[in-house]
Amino acid sequence: MTDKTPGRNDLCYCGSGLKYKKCHLKADQQKERDLRAWKESGRFLRRSLPQFARDDRFAEDFAIALPLFWDNLYNLDNAEEMSQDEALRFFDWFVFDYELAKGALAGQRLIQIYHAEKREDLSSFQQETLDGWLTADPFNVYTLLGYEGQTLQLADFMTGETYEVFEATGRGIVDVGEVILTRLVPVQDQLEFSTSAAYLPAAEITDLKEKLEAAKTAYLAGHPDAAHADFIRRHNTIMVHHALAEAKIQKRPQVARLDPDRDDKKTQSVVRQMRRFKK
Repeated sequence: MTDKTPGRNDLCYCGSGLKYKKCHLKADQQKERDLRAWKESGRFLRRSLPQFARDDRFAEDFAIALPLFWDNLYNLDNAEEMSQDEALRFFDWFVFDYELAKGALAGQRLIQIYHAEKREDLSSFQQETLDGWLTADPFNVYTLLGYEGQTLQLADFMTGETYEVFEATGRGIVDVGEVILTRLVPVQDQLEFSTSAAYLPAAEITDLKEKLEAAKTAYLAGHPDAAHADFIRRHNTIMVHHALAEAKIQKRPQVARLDPDRDDKKTQSVVRQMRRFKK
């Protein structure tokens, strides 16, 4: 198909000699409907998964996971002071990477439970997207190698493995050589960020790689058969804590609740349900 869609009564672009309406029109319309359905499947899961994570069953784990992720800068008492981006990043990690410690579902990740309980209720597009997200890599850190419009070239910060990623906002304020903290998930035939990403400017990367390599060495000593992704999933809070520590060194507010000039709303509606279970 050409960049410009022909009119219904124009000759079809394929060269058949038929009018467009008698040739490729219906197929192209179906492709457009499918493309919209794929995009909506990602948007749906980005809304549905955090909502699922607020189920009463996971309240105790929410209270455990919150300070673990935020290095004690957030806990159940001040959770409502998270910004929307902070809440989204936390819930993304809570859903995909955190292993439940409490209740009958202990040892499982929320994405696994969601897949088992909700998949059959989803559309075929949502099911296929969810299947891809179930096996998605953990939250990780990536170096920006280059970009062209909305396409970013990223490299795994530790392994160097490269990825081409679609991001609607492009590179934002991230410069080549700086690093992005995010999760890559498949939507149809491309990789996207699972939620809003964070980044580290060049001056704040400092000894992050050394921290990760030391932690990996220690982890593999006790888990010699573990894959790299296993290590990252269990220890990717190192990246978050590193970013928080660097913000403190640079005398920036580490999190939104410490910023006296914040202009966004708190996330009462996001976490109020979990606070009901505070002991």
